[in-house]
Amino acid sequence: MAKQLKNNAKKSSKVASRPIIILGILSMLGFVFSAVSDLSYYMGIETYVNEEFEEGNPAKELYEQNIVEWDKQGVDTTPLGLKKIARLFLIIGLINLPILLGVAFLFYRIKIGFEIYAVCQLAYMLIPIYMIGLDFYPLFRVLGYGDLFIMLLFVIMWGIQRKNMQKKPTVG
Repeated sequence: MAKQLKNNAKKSSKVASRPIIILGILSMLGFVFSAVSDLSYYMGIETYVNEEFEEGNPAKELYEQNIVEWDKQGVDTTPLGLKKIARLFLIIGLINLPILLGVAFLFYRIKIGFEIYAVCQLAYMLIPIYMIGLDFYPLFRVLGYGDLFIMLLFVIMWGIQRKNMQKKPTVG
């Protein structure tokens, strides 16, 4: 009986808890949405600046409308400014990869995952502010400043779950 309880305790220690599973799924959805959004912005702006859109392409019209709106809001929409914005989206799009790695470690309850996740998530939030300014979020993100709140909320929620993590991964 005691041996069976000990084996059950070992098995349950390897299984992720419900909050970790939910946070993992939501974080994965956030990763997919962010990565697709950021990298599509990068490719779209690069295509627009390099004048590679085919005539009549609806995406070209959409970017033209966005660029007019950004210009009204004081964003540098010269070709050099647009290249800077495209580079920003490439950088933050690539930052999604270590964020995903951190989430994977967190899902498997490896404590270092939180540090990777938190540092990269903060970089994801701060690099746009550094490169373009605080107006980045309402102009380029779906929820504006709400995006910042959601990212901070996830860092806090993962931080709360950190107490359930291990310092080193276990094999077996």
